[in-house]
Amino acid sequence: MNALGMALESIREKKGRSFLTMLGIIIGVTAVLVLVALVSGYNADITAYYEKLGVNKVNVTVTWYDTSRSVDVMSALYDYCDEELSDMVEGVSPDVSTSLPMKYRTTTLDSSTVYLGSDEYAACNNYTLESGRDINTFDIEQRNRVCALGSYVADSLFQYADPIGETVYLGGEPFTVVGTYYQKDGGTEGSMDDMAVIPYSLDRAILQTDYLTAFTVKVDKSDNMEAVMADLEVFLADTISSTVGEYELENGNAAMTESTEEMTSMSVVLGGIAGIALLVGGIGIMNIMLVTVTERTREIGIKKSIGAPRGEIIGQFLVEAAILSGMGGVIGILLGYGLSLILGKAMYDLILFPDSLVTAGAFGFSVIIGIVFGIYPAVKASNLQPVDALRAD
Repeated sequence: MNALGMALESIREKKGRSFLTMLGIIIGVTAVLVLVALVSGYNADITAYYEKLGVNKVNVTVTWYDTSRSVDVMSALYDYCDEELSDMVEGVSPDVSTSLPMKYRTTTLDSSTVYLGSDEYAACNNYTLESGRDINTFDIEQRNRVCALGSYVADSLFQYADPIGETVYLGGEPFTVVGTYYQKDGGTEGSMDDMAVIPYSLDRAILQTDYLTAFTVKVDKSDNMEAVMADLEVFLADTISSTVGEYELENGNAAMTESTEEMTSMSVVLGGIAGIALLVGGIGIMNIMLVTVTERTREIGIKKSIGAPRGEIIGQFLVEAAILSGMGGVIGILLGYGLSLILGKAMYDLILFPDSLVTAGAFGFSVIIGIVFGIYPAVKASNLQPVDALRAD
């Protein structure tokens, strides 16, 4: 307790110098906590984005060398997944879109996205029906000019009116609204809610093409992704002759995984930089403690001359170093929490706080840094000879 009291008294006497000593620790701890919180926020943001898109999707892309000999991949893929992979696949739909103006009476949206989908489009892309019905197989077979609207399009064109059964014009062509989807991406212009879905069998009328080249297969869970991709590989190899075209399968979860891994790697690098700041702070503590030893040489000499043991001298200076670094850690934690909250709200519109284990670890590391870098000055103080110390000015 005596060492603690003397350490606190020394810090109070030289407040400015003590704060500058703690500055490196403050910066290091703050940086660590803010970086951890921002990485957490980024990962949450990325995960939310891919969940909106729909996870566990296999993307199929077909390239035809000879379009005159192309086959109806969509129908074949749909039937195969429905019959052979129904226990693992939730839906199949083309992944084809175009940008068209949408008009209802006097209201026009200049460039919303129109998707050509199957009756399983909503399941493949994580849309939930709010009112009316979805595109169905009858619409596709009969090439019915019907559509389901995203929440932004429905709200913008119809305001508070019921859009079901009304006629909208997509690229100048009339379509009957049969359903609307719940908002899933903020309901703003350019979002995933700024869209409409029409039967993919209208590809010739809308896209002036007779064949589709991109498809989405929705898998029920991530554990089945590899099995489904293996089965699709065999199926497509049998369906598409290598002399006519080629195909490519892509794991839709790969992009999310890659983004998470990239951010994790970056966080390690940035964490290393923050760790360097902590080490610099430790060096600052060591320098100031050496100065303190010089300033208190006479005091040390008096203590040693009256029989103070070497351990007491070492303990006195180690306690002071630990308090300095600990106080720096506490201030760094407070700043880290404050900046994490501000930056999280500004960058991701999330309330972010550093993980409690990381916070405890950062504080513990800051104290350890102070003790480690305080050892040399403390040992130097304990090695002073009483006679030499008493002669010091």
